[in-house]
Amino acid sequence: MLTRRGAVASVRAVTTYILRRLLLVPVTLFILSFGTAMIMRLIPGDVVDYRLQNSYKPESADALREQLGLNKGPFDAYFDWMASAFRGDFGSSFVSGTPIADEIKRRLPVTIQLVVLTVLVQAALAIPLGAIAAVRQNGLGDHGIRIMSVVVLAVPSFVVAVFALRFPAIWWGWFPPSGYVPFLEDPLQNMKVYSIPVIVGSLALMATLIRLTRTEMLEVLRQDYVRTARAKGLAALTVVRRHALKNALIPVVTVLGLSFGGALGGVVIIETIFSLPGLGLYALDAVRREDYLVVQTFVVLSGFMFVMVNLAVDILYAWLNPRIQYS
Repeated sequence: MLTRRGAVASVRAVTTYILRRLLLVPVTLFILSFGTAMIMRLIPGDVVDYRLQNSYKPESADALREQLGLNKGPFDAYFDWMASAFRGDFGSSFVSGTPIADEIKRRLPVTIQLVVLTVLVQAALAIPLGAIAAVRQNGLGDHGIRIMSVVVLAVPSFVVAVFALRFPAIWWGWFPPSGYVPFLEDPLQNMKVYSIPVIVGSLALMATLIRLTRTEMLEVLRQDYVRTARAKGLAALTVVRRHALKNALIPVVTVLGLSFGGALGGVVIIETIFSLPGLGLYALDAVRREDYLVVQTFVVLSGFMFVMVNLAVDILYAWLNPRIQYS
């Protein structure tokens, strides 16, 4: 048991660690947004070429660039955008003229639900399967789970997505549910629409999590305290659940935190293939049209969510293993 003084010191250490990590958030977001802005400016052409297309005239292009603020230098344009972004104004799309903040409010719930469900499915399937493979080491179940994980890891997600869309329709005349419906309007239809995209998006990292969980569980099961728990006559399930699995989850939680970033990056592909009106599809359309304010905003928002999730994962370490000290 921690003494009162030890508990206070532990709280102070965690608080200091959190504050230090939070101070890095603005630096991280600045690097992400600045790098994205400069890269987008280096791409030949601009959104004016996309908007004018066949009716392109030099005088019309110059007028449109001035109207959109594209005649500014890259540094001036970037810092003007940053000043507005601090007030919650990310500007308007160069193509549609719609305020970017309004599009984010409309599309963010779609992407967040997809990412959260993907990570939850990964954890719900991979951790039990990895634990079973470890407990039944070199048995039929272990070999089957390991073969499955290798096969899943070898096939790219977009290939699985194409198979999920095409082959059931060709073989059985079954088409995946389409047409996004908000969860509050129709929860059942909403989950049907998300079911295939979530499963496809979770497969790749799920295989990695299975193998990692198995490896860590095997290491923990060989520890003295696990053998002592078994010698005391505790049930095998109790030993695995209370003593082995919790300690084996520390590196697994690390990968789960990283998987949030992987799932957030993967939404561009998944939302495009399954026509989900989220931020990933919005960002991909913006890249195609060189609508760089939208791209900058998407990168900053993605970076912020990724940093905060990893901060939460680091704090979770303290619960999984109180011996971890923040320094």
